[in-house]
Amino acid sequence: MKGIFLLAVFVPLLAGCGPSQEDYDRANKRTAELEAKVSALQAELQEVKFGASRLLAQAKSAYQVENDGEAKKLLVDLLKRHPASPESTEATALLALVDSRIAAKELERKRKEEQKAKEERLLVERAAKNMKKNFDEIKGVTWVSHRNAPILGKYVSLYFGTDGNGAANYPLRLKLQYYGDDWLFVRSVIVKADDKVYELGRMDFERDNSSGYVWEWIDMPVKNYEMLNQWMSAKRVVVRFNGDQYYDDFTLPREQQTQLREVYQAWQAMGGSQ
Repeated sequence: MKGIFLLAVFVPLLAGCGPSQEDYDRANKRTAELEAKVSALQAELQEVKFGASRLLAQAKSAYQVENDGEAKKLLVDLLKRHPASPESTEATALLALVDSRIAAKELERKRKEEQKAKEERLLVERAAKNMKKNFDEIKGVTWVSHRNAPILGKYVSLYFGTDGNGAANYPLRLKLQYYGDDWLFVRSVIVKADDKVYELGRMDFERDNSSGYVWEWIDMPVKNYEMLNQWMSAKRVVVRFNGDQYYDDFTLPREQQTQLREVYQAWQAMGGSQ
């Protein structure tokens, strides 16, 4: 009975401690007012960020520094958001200028690409004209080399083979030759092309001599095309032939460097690939 009495006393008291309907109404009204203010602030922020005048000013700035892609994006956005605004007339005119300049740049890009392609074709044609061919009847291979490639003397040269499928089945080949009046017995080669140094390691050179002169050479397939490209494009290339006791440095002449490039271009034109 005592527990029932206490419960009967506290239930009404607890019910009386809760918010009244009037409190709920005031809270709901306050919430609605705050939501309205937030919406107004968001709209104001949108106007500040994407207003017609701001978008137009940003588009003009982008146009002045020739950032035409950004300028066009801003102008299209302006016309989409504010088609009836006073700024839309100026935006339409500016957009026409932007499109015109974009088109002009695209034409210039294509012109340069065509000019580059034409120059590359001329280089390949010239390279092909400077090649000489020797047919190996036994092996059925036509060996292609530069018509001005040296036979004696110190040199670096390239050549390649072709068959019915062009040069696709044949790697580019590299020849290095030392020439002088004393034997070096070349064991290794180091090449410095501008600031890059390539150590080719130990190599088995062949040797011959005649009339008081000696020459030592090696003939091998090209494996490092990054190295070859550096040799062909460097301003200065120095080849060091390391012998048993002595070494000999050879500066690659411009003429031989040009021959390397032309043989490489001819090899690619005939189907050769790395």
